[in-house]
Amino acid sequence: MESLLPLLLIFAVMMLPLLWMSSRQKKAQQKQLERVRQLGVGDEVRTHSGFFGLIVEAYDDVVVLESEDGSQSKWARQSIAQQVNEEELTADEVEADEEETSSQDSIPGVTVSDDAAHDEEVRRDRD
Repeated sequence: MESLLPLLLIFAVMMLPLLWMSSRQKKAQQKQLERVRQLGVGDEVRTHSGFFGLIVEAYDDVVVLESEDGSQSKWARQSIAQQVNEEELTADEVEADEEETSSQDSIPGVTVSDDAAHDEEVRRDRD
């Protein structure tokens, strides 16, 4: 019995963080579900797969999203990650553009010229 007590104490100490983390995760999931339930017709959303769309019809567990070109598709309500605000969308687009231009300029030892297509043709002719 005396040798079992330290083992049980170690087991209890290891289980407490797991229980604490799982309760935090469960609370976060409940918040996410509540935010998704509050979305309705006219809200612009982003799904977990990265699809942006406007809710045109909403049912209990299904929404119909309309894309920019006017096509509509059905999505499970759980697939919605978040509501999109216009300010956030434009800020994200600006950041993405800045990253693309800075990444092209910051590659050491790589030079891209306008004659790259011509150079490629010359290499093909040599082979």
